[in-house]
Amino acid sequence: MKAQPTERGRVVVSTQGHDAGRWHVVVSVLDARYVLICDGEARKLAKPKKKQAKHLRALPLTLPVEGKGASGGPIADSDIRAELRAARNAYETRTGSAPMRARPEKDKEEGALVQK
Repeated sequence: MKAQPTERGRVVVSTQGHDAGRWHVVVSVLDARYVLICDGEARKLAKPKKKQAKHLRALPLTLPVEGKGASGGPIADSDIRAELRAARNAYETRTGSAPMRARPEKDKEEGALVQK
């Protein structure tokens, strides 16, 4: 069965936008089309990013997004970061895939507009 990005706690990789290639975890499902994602770094739990599910690639991994974290208190951004890092390392080791990165930036020619 294919992993669905519309499941709370599902690890996803963004395929579109400025965050393409970044790993996130689904914090909340708004409806069949939109989810809220965070990575604990650029997008914190306090302000998750609203993203269309069709712009996410779901991985067969899940993380806890509620309950107690490593410090004994509620799940914090540091817990999300640590879990995503560990999941990414384990996934890439197990599958033998190269690290997924954001789209490469196009070469911009310096001084393209030169006046004489």
